[in-house]
Amino acid sequence: MENKHTFDQHVRKEMIINVVINVLINCTIIWLLNRHKDTISAFGDKGFRVDIFATAFLLFFLMSLIVMSIHRAQHKANKLPKFHISSQNKRHKLFGRLPYSVWVLALGFGLFALLVFAPLTVGVLAAFGITEFSPIAYTVFKGFWVAILVAAMNRTIIEAALIKPVPHKS
Repeated sequence: MENKHTFDQHVRKEMIINVVINVLINCTIIWLLNRHKDTISAFGDKGFRVDIFATAFLLFFLMSLIVMSIHRAQHKANKLPKFHISSQNKRHKLFGRLPYSVWVLALGFGLFALLVFAPLTVGVLAAFGITEFSPIAYTVFKGFWVAILVAAMNRTIIEAALIKPVPHKS
């Protein structure tokens, strides 16, 4: 059974769902943890720098694990629109060389976010001289940050789940 919508339409729908879910979860957690504070400093083990690094890894590790598992199951059940693997697409080539394991791929996405998105974010905040947030300002910042990152990586995560064929069982 093939769905009537295109793969691009599917990715857009999934992106909206993933953005909304992840923004709600992250904003709720950050608000509940910080709502009684006067300010949230960049420094220290409870500072927002540490939070950004932890969130980057956990967000992408958990989201990738869930999204890839769901998409592999949907693909196996023939519930996804047709997805074309392109030998010209650099991401497709890269994912084709990686292990099949959703756990390994999710760990890779988590490490990528930890090593790329987190330092970039902390660096930009430092360059603008931002060393503290009010709880509401940090909650809003974190919501936008999560939305942008999830939206930017959604297609790549879905494609990573679908590139490798299912290993044959002996």
